[in-house]
Amino acid sequence: MKRRKLIQSAALGSASFAVNLSLLNPQPPESSFASMNEKQRFDWIFLYWMPYDNNLSRFGEPILEMLAKGVRSENILVAVESDFWGAKNLSRRAIAKDRVEVEQLETANSASEEVFVEYLNWANSRFVADKWAIVFLGHGGRLDEISPDEDTGTAQSGTQWMNIKKLSDVIQEFNKKIGKPVELLFLQNCNKATIEVHYTLREAARYTLASQKLLGAPNYYYEQVLQFLGSNPGVNGGQLAEKIMEFERPDMYSSYTVTENRYLRELPARLNPLIDEILSSLSSKRLAISRSELKPYLYWDELFVDAVFLLKELTKRSGCAENRCDDFVGLLQTSVIYRYQQNPQQLNPNLSGLGLLLPRSKGQLEQYQYLPAFSDLKLAELFEAIL
Repeated sequence: MKRRKLIQSAALGSASFAVNLSLLNPQPPESSFASMNEKQRFDWIFLYWMPYDNNLSRFGEPILEMLAKGVRSENILVAVESDFWGAKNLSRRAIAKDRVEVEQLETANSASEEVFVEYLNWANSRFVADKWAIVFLGHGGRLDEISPDEDTGTAQSGTQWMNIKKLSDVIQEFNKKIGKPVELLFLQNCNKATIEVHYTLREAARYTLASQKLLGAPNYYYEQVLQFLGSNPGVNGGQLAEKIMEFERPDMYSSYTVTENRYLRELPARLNPLIDEILSSLSSKRLAISRSELKPYLYWDELFVDAVFLLKELTKRSGCAENRCDDFVGLLQTSVIYRYQQNPQQLNPNLSGLGLLLPRSKGQLEQYQYLPAFSDLKLAELFEAIL
């Protein structure tokens, strides 16, 4: 099988695990989920998407073991759809207390939104939950990409990616079927705490958890979070995200950002007037700003800038819009961002929790015009004027 090497952008952790294969691949007992005629109800259901047909493959089984050890409550279910290097097809696991059901699928494409739709339909057909969480594992890719598959088993060669906008649409359809929004969407990928990504996903879940920069692997929050949830099922998605941060090892993340997504709907009304005022002032001063002055950071050959740092810098240079800037920054930091936590060993005063793409060309801007953040917000106009 041809394996195109992915750029290793995350600082990957390493550990030794003795994987209990009998636990991860058991024979279904008589009381397995398959024998139930009615949907089984849980307080929480986690749906993990693990597209590890890439250089993350070696972390898959350790994660499965930690998840299985963490489910100690009858009211918690964890499902995992996974793809590993060397595996012919995807596999699906349903993990409950003292039982694991394993199913081999007939597809090899873990970069397919259609395959993900089938996964959601399967979960909805089998189970009912008071609250749902969806977790995407894998690399982050470019601005609109997530979770790559190096060998999809299709005619398309090379690494394929899932698309953020398509996933948002898919999850919103799932929400209609279950009659409520997903409580927490966790993008366990590098560099997905951007305004563009979170704004795209604003209707997909009540809360979104992501990292502004790098995440490690395999991560270690699984057991403690699931055990906590078994004893505290009434928490909301934001509180659950805080527990993921609390129980994560410091060497596994640079920062975590949780957004309360209902407040993202206010961005056009609060950000666009600020951009208009900045542009009006900067135009009269004919002021050009170099990218280096905006303290950009690089991921997957794309540049990003912290949203708060950018707007404060532009406001200072324009000599106006201070009140609008303070208003917008306040919205971000007190409402949109439910919680922001930096690794105490990697504190960066120029980061506030949400980034923005810093385009290198007009063509790069046009590439992402289809994203809601560019159609609803005046980001393209801003960057065209200042760079």
